Amino acid sequence: MLLSLMKAWSALLFTLTLSLPAAAVTQPDGTVIPTAPGCDGGQPTGLAAVFSCICEQPGVCNIGVPCASETSCDDGQNGTCETTMWHEFNDNTCIPSNTSGLDPQADANVVPETFSPVCPMTFTVESRGTAMFRDIFGWYNVNSSEPSADDLHVMLDCNATVGDEVVLDINSEPDYLGGEIGFFLASPESSSGSTCGNGDCCATIDRIKAGEGHVYYSQPQFNPDASGAQSQIHLLVYDSKIFDHKFYFAWEDIFGGSNNDFTDLVTSVGGIECSGGGLPCDTGNIGMCAYGVTECNAVGDLVCTQIYTGSTETCDAVDNDCDGEIDDDATCTGDSICHNGRCVNSCTSGEFPCKDAFTVCDFESGLCVPENCVDVNCNADEVCRDGACVSPCDGVTCPWGQTCVGDVCVNPCDGVSCATGQVCRGGTCFDGCGQCSGASCEAPLRCDTGSGECYDPSCDPGCAAGQHCNNGSCVSDCDGAVCPGNVACVNGACQGPGTDPDGGVDPEAGAGGSAGSGGGPLVDGGADAATEGGAANPYAADETDDGCGCRAAGTPAKGGMAALAAFALGMLFARRRHG
Repeated sequence: MLLSLMKAWSALLFTLTLSLPAAAVTQPDGTVIPTAPGCDGGQPTGLAAVFSCICEQPGVCNIGVPCASETSCDDGQNGTCETTMWHEFNDNTCIPSNTSGLDPQADANVVPETFSPVCPMTFTVESRGTAMFRDIFGWYNVNSSEPSADDLHVMLDCNATVGDEVVLDINSEPDYLGGEIGFFLASPESSSGSTCGNGDCCATIDRIKAGEGHVYYSQPQFNPDASGAQSQIHLLVYDSKIFDHKFYFAWEDIFGGSNNDFTDLVTSVGGIECSGGGLPCDTGNIGMCAYGVTECNAVGDLVCTQIYTGSTETCDAVDNDCDGEIDDDATCTGDSICHNGRCVNSCTSGEFPCKDAFTVCDFESGLCVPENCVDVNCNADEVCRDGACVSPCDGVTCPWGQTCVGDVCVNPCDGVSCATGQVCRGGTCFDGCGQCSGASCEAPLRCDTGSGECYDPSCDPGCAAGQHCNNGSCVSDCDGAVCPGNVACVNGACQGPGTDPDGGVDPEAGAGGSAGSGGGPLVDGGADAATEGGAANPYAADETDDGCGCRAAGTPAKGGMAALAAFALGMLFARRRHG
């Protein structure tokens, strides 16, 4: 999601001279773009003048009149506008010396190049400057190659004038293929340059198909005058300082460059986000403080914003206090011990015996272990397999839609109940994909606006339980799966003792878990093994046990830390099936 620039910023008055900014955007010849304001008919021109007339209040412009005297200068404040321009005494009476707010040079960007359409978008013509060409503007589906003319979808034609607007609901467009989109401008420029082709200054897609005119893209590598690092820039992107979720696109429409004022077509686009927002990310911190979500900042770069803060350590297999240690200082009641994020009873008293694969009680730890794991002390981030300490999930490939946590394959959304209009992603509830703040659908997935879920349109009808869509075919969720302990995968779930024919775990059999004496990431957040089912495991506890000291793991706690543990790993893959 975009980092919204607070409206209060517009009240922060800072004087900017139109000099070279520290991070200026330049053309290959070194020209800083856009160029400084000009004058036409006694009024300032250029992007600063355009932005000064984009305001919360209609019909006003924040452009001050020339100073009446050395001590009497109009401050230009007539409303809340993107930019304010005002004069100094004895300066150019047409072109104000000072600006504040959105600065055309200092705030200019060439990114983002692609966008994620999350809700209906409103496109508005803000200016056509003094351009001779009557350009057209629209969108296209993003892929690895230059869009074909058939994939250029016009929204603002050559007759659109300032104030004209059109709403695009991309998810309802039959030509939308899912995923990201880009934007284009098409001009009617002749092959000889700087004149209208065949004397006609109105651009159309048919003329483009006939070889008349040029198309410039938000992805500049596809521009007709592109030449690597020396490519001419045709599009500058600005993030609004007074409106949430709004960008401005400022285009230069002459092949090879012209006066570089970037007012040939200026459009605003509301309700849009840059590509990649709303996905899980690693903040670079440790423990639960590592979990973040991607957001688009003011310059179009994706940043990872931390979403959890440190808290008191509890027995849940999560580094709650972000000190690099899992469950350190976590306490349990009575003689229970904290293991794999659960407070479990010790097997040393004989009251909770071990059975089957858990044939031996490790009296040092109080846990049931395979015989060859007795007295094997693994680090907190390891598990014991066949007498050796290994990293949890080493060599494990979980069934489709699941992720390996603590040597157990889980779907972090199992058991999570979301509110109406929300969907589960990685154990966390998000607004559905059809909403402005909703989860994104990555190509080739499309958004089912009714359910808010993403689906693959290449499989119609949808796939049965235990299957998923892959390039138009329904394939088993078990394809390529290598379950922990090399147990079988059936109906999209790893099997183990106590597993029922439908791929679940018999609650009476106890929950599965990692087979070792070390710690591991959270799976069940403290579920009672006698009452909660769980992911399957090659080892099982005595069916009569009630919280025995085995490597137990249950289902993710609803809205609890189980969802957090799986968030960064499973979010992209925990999509519900369509159909």
